Amino acid sequence: MGFQITTDQVDVEAVCKKHDLGRYDLIQLATTVARSLNLRPHDAIKKIYEIDDLEGFLTNLKAQEVERELKRQLRKN
Repeated sequence: MGFQITTDQVDVEAVCKKHDLGRYDLIQLATTVARSLNLRPHDAIKKIYEIDDLEGFLTNLKAQEVERELKRQLRKN
């Protein structure tokens, strides 16, 4: 019994189960990922499902965000 994601639908339950998340937590996470990677929320949930090391991914995402903000601040000055 494997989890399946089609191109049109995302099995939200499978994503929650894979990463031990509640639906509310998944919504918050998907919003963060979507904004950071400029994705639709649906695509962000797909991305989250594909990730095996969620903690490492989020750490990397945060580092990229900080770097973008630093560059933006430096260009401003």
